[in-house]
Amino acid sequence: MAGPTYDTLTLPAHVQTVLLTGANGFVGREVTKLLLELYPNLRIITTDIVAPPRYVDDEKRLRVVQADLGKPEDMAKLFEGEKIGGVFALHGIMSGGSEANFELGWAVNVDSHVALLKAVRKHNDEIYGKPDGTNPRIVHVFISSLAVYGGPKAGPKDHVIPSTSYGVQKQIGELYAYDYGRKGYLDTRSLRLPTVAIRTGAPSTAASSFFSGLIREPLQGIEAVCPVASSPDDPMLDEIPHYLSRAKTVFRNIVWGLCMPESNFKYGHRSINIPGITITPRQIIAALKEHGGDEALKLIKYEKDPAVINICLTWAGSYDNSEALASGFEVDDAKTGFADAVADFKAALEEEAAAK
Repeated sequence: MAGPTYDTLTLPAHVQTVLLTGANGFVGREVTKLLLELYPNLRIITTDIVAPPRYVDDEKRLRVVQADLGKPEDMAKLFEGEKIGGVFALHGIMSGGSEANFELGWAVNVDSHVALLKAVRKHNDEIYGKPDGTNPRIVHVFISSLAVYGGPKAGPKDHVIPSTSYGVQKQIGELYAYDYGRKGYLDTRSLRLPTVAIRTGAPSTAASSFFSGLIREPLQGIEAVCPVASSPDDPMLDEIPHYLSRAKTVFRNIVWGLCMPESNFKYGHRSINIPGITITPRQIIAALKEHGGDEALKLIKYEKDPAVINICLTWAGSYDNSEALASGFEVDDAKTGFADAVADFKAALEEEAAAK
């Protein structure tokens, strides 16, 4: 089924300024660049606890704000003098980090998102007036995760049983966003992301980070750890199917999450499983051999990590994405999607090398 294209990524008419939190992370940076590419007249406000990159010098197009969203004064300054029509709530502590630091995970993944929703609602009422069924509402896109599930193949209408603190925190965030939408305060929607492949830059604290790392590090001549197997012959390499999506596809799907008409929600909920494809660690290692040869394979170090394995075993490996496809989201080709992701990463490495 056809997904969104650059021609169909049309913003709602009242969305002339967007706020993007967590903008210094990999996904945040790339979504910012995509927004700049797609919408020359859109004003973008980016924020993170470490100042996000400034890709253009035009302050009217891109306003960069260093802010700690746990501090009310920092939250307030994001909205001062602005007329925000859309929000991408991307900030968060990833799965492994949330499991390792319980208090920090809750403070960032729950408390700061609740504070953001309250601030966005206040801004909405000040700028557009209290919702009455006729005036615009801010479109609030909460970036969630398939970690809300802890069991078999599932769809948005199925029960969620998170098996990690991260999954619990994301589910709570979804419920807050849902209630703000149900009450008509904001036009909210939650996007449950699959693993994003291939992530550039340094590894994140996500338990799934090694799925990108098995390609990313060896192709740069750096050793990578495979935490789910003790050797290349370990059967665990076939027993942890994982659901992921090409990075470029994820970025477009996030933007479509804001563009998508609210009427696309047909079942009384506001959560969407972003489409992905299923791949195993062994298939990833095979792709590394194809693109990097035996020398790249030598850079993989096999060291089982029980904490990572326990988290991986809570993932379904496959999810029902039929509703997302019907709503206009895009899915990678099951046969070529991961190869395309690797090719994208290699092209990014070449661009970086050429720029030096």
